[in-house]
Amino acid sequence: MHPYPVITVGAAGALVTSGAASAEVAIPDTADGETAKVVRIASTALAHVKPVLTGTAATANDTLVGPGDAVYLHVQGYTHVAYIQQTAAAKIQISPVES
Repeated sequence: MHPYPVITVGAAGALVTSGAASAEVAIPDTADGETAKVVRIASTALAHVKPVLTGTAATANDTLVGPGDAVYLHVQGYTHVAYIQQTAAAKIQISPVES
């Protein structure tokens, strides 16, 4: 097994900016037009994220992503990623990961 995760990103992701209120963005599609099953999420500042069905808010209890950090989330069965800033606005990038 390779010591580092090897991923393919063949399609554009989503770039959003967090605020003091929870917001959500649709899970991006892979290059073949299917909704991604796994996404990589990176952020420029501290933010909280979670996969959701539309209409569900992110809170300060959800997965924390910070600058220089990235998380991989299994999002199959969900439609959106909810996000909220921790203390200041963050740019959050969500990339569809393909196998």
